[in-house]
Amino acid sequence: MSALAHLRVIEYGAGVAAPFCARLFADLGAEVIKIEPPGGDTSRRRGPFADGTSNHDGGFFHLLNAGKRSVVADLDTPGDLEFFHSMLSAADVLVESLTMEERQRWSLDFEAIRARHPHLIAVSISPYGRTGKWAHRAGADLTVQALSALPVAIGRPDRAPLPLPFDQADYQTGFHGLAAALCALHERDRSGLGQGIDISSAHVLAYQVGGMSLATAKRRIEWKRAGRIIKGALYPTGFFEAADGYVCIATIHGRQWLGYIKLMGDPAWAQDEKNRDSLHLGTLDEGGEVDLAFRGWLKRHTRAQLQALAKDNGVIIGSVNDIAEVLESDQLAFRNQWGHVEVGDVDVRIPKPGYLLERTPTAIRSSGPALDGDGARLRARKHTPRLLQEKAGASGTALSGVRVLDFGWNWAGPMAGQLLADMGAEVIRVETTLRPDNMRLYPHNAYFFCHNNRSKKSATFNIADPRGSALVRKLATRCDIVMDNFAAGVMAKNGLGYADLAAENPKIIVVSMSMAGQQGPKRDMRGFAAIASGYSGLDKLVGYPDTEDATGFMAFGLGDTTQAIQGVIGALAALAHRNRTGQGQFVDLGQTASMCASMGEPFIGYQFDGREPGIRGDGHPCYFPHGIYATRGGGRWLALVVRDEGDWIALCTVLGRADWSADERLRKPEIRRQRADEIGEAIRKWCETLDRDEAVEILASAGLAAAPVLELQECRTHEVFAGRDLVIAHTGGSYEPCDIYATPWLFTRTPPVVSGPTPAMGEHNDYVYRSLLDLDEDTITRLKDAQVLV
Repeated sequence: MSALAHLRVIEYGAGVAAPFCARLFADLGAEVIKIEPPGGDTSRRRGPFADGTSNHDGGFFHLLNAGKRSVVADLDTPGDLEFFHSMLSAADVLVESLTMEERQRWSLDFEAIRARHPHLIAVSISPYGRTGKWAHRAGADLTVQALSALPVAIGRPDRAPLPLPFDQADYQTGFHGLAAALCALHERDRSGLGQGIDISSAHVLAYQVGGMSLATAKRRIEWKRAGRIIKGALYPTGFFEAADGYVCIATIHGRQWLGYIKLMGDPAWAQDEKNRDSLHLGTLDEGGEVDLAFRGWLKRHTRAQLQALAKDNGVIIGSVNDIAEVLESDQLAFRNQWGHVEVGDVDVRIPKPGYLLERTPTAIRSSGPALDGDGARLRARKHTPRLLQEKAGASGTALSGVRVLDFGWNWAGPMAGQLLADMGAEVIRVETTLRPDNMRLYPHNAYFFCHNNRSKKSATFNIADPRGSALVRKLATRCDIVMDNFAAGVMAKNGLGYADLAAENPKIIVVSMSMAGQQGPKRDMRGFAAIASGYSGLDKLVGYPDTEDATGFMAFGLGDTTQAIQGVIGALAALAHRNRTGQGQFVDLGQTASMCASMGEPFIGYQFDGREPGIRGDGHPCYFPHGIYATRGGGRWLALVVRDEGDWIALCTVLGRADWSADERLRKPEIRRQRADEIGEAIRKWCETLDRDEAVEILASAGLAAAPVLELQECRTHEVFAGRDLVIAHTGGSYEPCDIYATPWLFTRTPPVVSGPTPAMGEHNDYVYRSLLDLDEDTITRLKDAQVLV
C-alpha cells in the first residue's frame, strides 16, 4: 500500500525543482503524468550517460523522473491545450515551472485555474516567485543561492564566495513544494476546494539561510566567510583534516572542549583560562595557537580513530565521506535507501528520500518514462472530472484540527514543528526545566529559538520519570502526530517509542528524526547538520579546485533543514494515509539518508566511470559559463549562468564578442569549457568595469540568468522578496523583540500564519494538564512537588 496512491499529479516542469517535486509524489505512490513539449524535456539530453554518449536518456533524467508516465503535448495547439485541461480536470495536483508568459498564454495562472478547475491544487515553482519585478526574469540554482546570501558565508575570506554544488537549492525547493501541496490537500479534504501555491526557490533558501544566521545574530557575529569553521559557534566546530581525509566536528557543550584538551595530554597552553573557554575560542579566526595545535593533533589520527575516540569520550566527530564510501554505506543499505533505474543498459542506484514510512514505504517503481511512452493510452483514456463538493462553513488554516507533540531540540525537530504550526496545527512543545533545549537555555541563542518555536505551545514533563512518560502517553491519545529528533533509542528508553504510543492510540503517527535512523549498524551515530552533510559526500565537494582546497560549508546547517522538511513530508504523507484508512504508522528518518536524497547526480556519475567528482568551486556539470564574479571596487559579487545556446549568444552580445557568437563550435558548452580561461577572463574584465547591480541589470535585460550575491542584510529589502514577507517581527511573549523568517510558501486561500510568539517554558501547562489531561489541582501539585511536572 502507498500513502498517496489515491492521487493523480500532472507535471509540466523543466530543470530540477518541479520534476523532483513530482517524482517525490511518485515515490509515495501517486500516479504522476509528465507533460513534455515536442522534443521532450531537455534533461533527457543531460548526463551522466552510461556509455559516455548521449544515445539514450541520461541518468539525470531518470533521477528526476523515475516512476512517472510521459505524454507529449504542444500546448500552443488548441487540441493539445484542451487535452491538457481535460487531464487537469481529472487530476488532484498540478506541479509546473512554466515561464510567466506560458502560464498566461495557456490560462494556467492561479485565477484561471481556480475558475476552470476549482478542485485543483496548483503548485507553481519558479526561481523568484510569481509576483514582483523579478517574476519574469531568467533564473538558475546559482542565482537563487546568490540572492539567499548563502555564498557570502561559504569559502575563504580572501577568496570568492562559493555556492553549494549539484543544484542543492532546487532540490530543497522540490521538497518544500511537496510539503506545501500535502498541507493544501489535507485542507481540501475539509473544504472541497483547491488553491494555488507559489513556491520561490530564492524564498525557500533565504528562509533557511536566514534561520541559520539567527543562531549567532544576537552576539552580532557577522554572516561572512570564515573558512572551515562556524564563527561564533562553540569551539571546536568545523571542517578539519585528519590523516586520511576530513572530519566534521560539532560541539554543543563547553565541557566537550575540555575533553579534547584531556585527550591531547593537557598541553601547557591549556593552563590559560581563555584557552579552555569554548565560547571564547569560537569567536576567533582560524590559525591561532590553540587552533593550530588542535588541528595538528587531529592530523595524527585517521578518521576511524577519531570517531572511535569520539564515541568513547562523549564528543561528536563525523567522517567526511567521498562518493564511493557513501555508495558502500552499510547503514544506507540496511535502510533500503537505494532505488534502481536502468540508464542505457546499466542498472543504477539512485537515492530515495530520507523518510521511511513503516506501513506505506516509498519506492522507485520504474525508470524514467520513454518520450510519449504513455501518450496513446492517455489520449484514449476518458478523463472523468474530479467533482468535489464545496463544504459550507469549512474555513480556517490548512492544518486546523491537527495536534502535534513536539519533542524537538536544536534545529531540525523544532523547524519541522514550526512549519506545521504556521500551517495551523496545534503544536505543543514537550520539554523540561531539568534539561532545557540548549537553544532555550543560552540567552545568546534567543533569536534562533524564537524563529523555530513561534506559533507553538509549551508544557513541561519529566519523561525520565515513569509517571511523566505515562502522562505523555495519555496526552498522545489526544494527538495526531508525535515528533522528536533525539538520538536513536531515547524515546523508547523513556517509554515513548512507537510501540508504546500506538498501544494506547493505534491512530498515532510517530516521526523520529535521528542522525542515522532507529535501526542499523550506525544507529548510535550522533551529531548535527554538518555530520550528515559530511556523511553524504557533499562537504568534500565544496572548495577551490585550483588549489585543491576543500572548505566544506560549516556555516550553513543544510543537514538540519533538509531533515526538517523531509520530517514534515513524512508526517503529512502518513496523515494522508490515516485520513483514508484510519491507520497510524511509524516514520523513521535518518539525517544522513535525508542528506543523500539530493546527491543523486554524483552518485550516478560515479557508478558509470568510477571517478570522484572532486572539488566543484562555482562550476556546474551542464552549464558554462557558470560562476561568481567580482564587480567594480571589489567586495561585491554577481552570479551568472549560461544555460543554452541562446544565453551564449546573448552573453557574446553583452561582451561585444561578435567573433565568439559567430563561431558555431562555441555554441556547445563542452567546447567553451576548453577555453574556460579565456572566456572567464573576458567576463571578469567586463564585470570589473561596472557596479554590481548595474552589471546584473544589463545581463538580466539580455535574458540571462544573473543576480547579485547579496549580503544577509540586503535580503531584507531586496526587491526579489517584495511582497513575500521574508522577514517578520517577533514580538510579545517573554522574549525581547527580534526579527524572524516567515514560512516560504504563498497560498491563495490558507496561507501560513505566525499565530503567536514563542512560549515561555511551560506557559501552557494549565491548558495541557487540566483541559487535555483532566488532572485536578491536588494531582498537579503533588506531581510538581515530585519533580514530574517540571
